[in-house]
Amino acid sequence: MQVFQTGADRYQNASEDPYAKINQRTLAFFVGLVALGLPTIMLIGVFNPVWPTCYRASISHYYYAPFLGGPFIGALVFIGTYLWVYQGEDKDGAEGRLATWAGIFAIGVALFPTSGFGCDADSFTARAMVSFGPDPDHLDLIKVPPIDGLPDLAPYFRLTSFSASLHYASAALLFSFLAWFALVVFTAVEPHQRNPDGSLKQAKIIRNSLYIACGGIMIFCILAMGLYAALGAWTSLDLSWWPRARLTFWFETVALWAFGLSWMVKGRFWGSALEDARC
Repeated sequence: MQVFQTGADRYQNASEDPYAKINQRTLAFFVGLVALGLPTIMLIGVFNPVWPTCYRASISHYYYAPFLGGPFIGALVFIGTYLWVYQGEDKDGAEGRLATWAGIFAIGVALFPTSGFGCDADSFTARAMVSFGPDPDHLDLIKVPPIDGLPDLAPYFRLTSFSASLHYASAALLFSFLAWFALVVFTAVEPHQRNPDGSLKQAKIIRNSLYIACGGIMIFCILAMGLYAALGAWTSLDLSWWPRARLTFWFETVALWAFGLSWMVKGRFWGSALEDARC
């Protein structure tokens, strides 16, 4: 019943039922597909000539985009819901419990938006958290106290005072769990994945190489964004180059693509090329 299994026989398959395997693998495939598609849709929204939107500092800031905010929330809730119900293939159910926690954190990222509007354009459209009331001054953004000659819009891009903290914590824990899946859960070896001489079958070697690469990429992205946050909070270094280059956006994008690829490999999206030959 141990959740974080690390032994040689970790996360062993409990059933040879082909129906159960197809069901779980199809689920894994679609979770990965949505993870790959989320940043891709944001990029299409930024660079399409018909209805371009602001190139925001992070994927999370697209929560406030007029149209792209919907796909952002929908994709995360979809991923979170399916991770919640994902049962895994191990006999003790630990894989399913890990996925449940990852699903909770994915939904947390969607429900608790980041703060700030994430856009340095002179003008842009957005949907914001604005409190309306009978006093007409509530509707006049020009009277908001200015910062550097511009209206301070930050209060209008914040759900609560602690929402951003919950967002960052959920995102960090989500990617940490997903990296654990790629590096530890998915690389577990079952008896039928070995040759008679004890060596791994070629398909399993290929899958594990992809899992390890994806997990390593996710960890690198987590550490890079964590280092930026730490330097920004505890030092006086000039880090203005980071948001100008949209590095948070790109680290999130690469991490999501790595997550998506690892789960699509779990779903055997290349078909027989990634399947273990049965002796």
